Amino acid sequence: MTTPEVQRLIERLEDKDPAVRRSAAEALGKIGPQAEGAVKALAHALRDENKHVVFDAAFALGRIGTASVPSLIESLKANELDIRRRSLEAIRMIGHRAVDAVPALAHALRDTAGEIRCYAAEALRKIGRAAKDAIPELMIALKDEKVDVRRAAAEALGDMGVEAVGPLCNALRDKDPNVRFDAAHAIGRIGPAASGAVPALMEVLKDDVASVQTIAAEALGNIGPAAEVAVPVLTRALKDEDPNVRAAAAKSLGRIGKGAVNALIDVLSDGDARVRRRAVIALGQIGPDAKDAVPALAELLDDEAVCMQAADALRGIGPAAAGAVAKLMAAMKDDGEVSRAASDALGAIGTASVEPLRKVLSGANTHVRLRSLNALSQLGDSASAAVSELAKCLSDEDERVRFNAARALEKLGDKARPAEAALKKALQDEDEDVRYWVGEALKRLQS
Repeated sequence: MTTPEVQRLIERLEDKDPAVRRSAAEALGKIGPQAEGAVKALAHALRDENKHVVFDAAFALGRIGTASVPSLIESLKANELDIRRRSLEAIRMIGHRAVDAVPALAHALRDTAGEIRCYAAEALRKIGRAAKDAIPELMIALKDEKVDVRRAAAEALGDMGVEAVGPLCNALRDKDPNVRFDAAHAIGRIGPAASGAVPALMEVLKDDVASVQTIAAEALGNIGPAAEVAVPVLTRALKDEDPNVRAAAAKSLGRIGKGAVNALIDVLSDGDARVRRRAVIALGQIGPDAKDAVPALAELLDDEAVCMQAADALRGIGPAAAGAVAKLMAAMKDDGEVSRAASDALGAIGTASVEPLRKVLSGANTHVRLRSLNALSQLGDSASAAVSELAKCLSDEDERVRFNAARALEKLGDKARPAEAALKKALQDEDEDVRYWVGEALKRLQS
């Protein structure tokens, strides 16, 4: 049903003044799907003599969506290149809802104009996996004489799923580095399902273009544990002269797993901070299996460029990082963000952190006591050894300390019973939030 407003705008599309026609097309685009009654008129406007009207008509058809697809398919048969191009732009806007256009788009991949072939491939990419019937034509497009078409075809195949892996592996051997880059990037987007591409990506790590090596390394990381066979070549890439390649290799090794720990430890002394950071993050992702890296990670807590990531990595390693407790306690005294990260790491390490945390609760400054309380609140039952110190904190002059002590005791439940008297006294605290958490702690204790 066409509303009076839409009908008025349709009539204005026939106005003699191109500014009026353009304004009408723009207004219909703003209305969107509710303007589907204007599709036929807008499709006709794609043939307007004014290029601005054509642009706005195509945009409006794209905004209207699915209802525009049949008219846009028909417009792809036009002799005028600009009409075909604008129609493809509209289909690209509609994206996955334009699935009915897939056969026409596949046909457009053979258009005489390279620009149209490129736009068709981009439109198929927007439709995604639902356009997989176009894979045979995209495979042909991977051999197109124009680089931009080959690149667009590779990008489109990256959204088609596992069926596209074979063609993309072939594209990894393209003579143009940009195509090889896009093919590797597309494989990486497919992810674990692209495990069949691992050998081809390993070969690409020998490419003479650093950016291609980098994206190939990242693709292997996206494939994950299924790319474990690539650990040796990624380890060699850690010594590449290009820091981008080294950083990507480190990142991917972290995603692949524990077989890369020793190689990543060696990279922790890299001269490029970004490479060190990637290696640190990778070790944290590996987790407890990266325990051999604990001494080196602890030393990096003094490295301003990576100290935050080092603390996070130690948190990821957990109880196996007990050897880093002393360095983390020192880092917790810092006024910056590393202090919070060190506190969280101590909480994740567990039992080995309790005694040092107990000591600072009674003698350190407010900042350190707050960080210690944060760590203890994450320790679970292990924090029960610090109940007496937590109870004393309930009478601290700083309400933040009292608040966090109450929350830590609440998490202990029945293990907080030695602090019951202090908790009952704290029910009279002047701070409402402190009183709330004291009450919650007593409820858990009594239940």
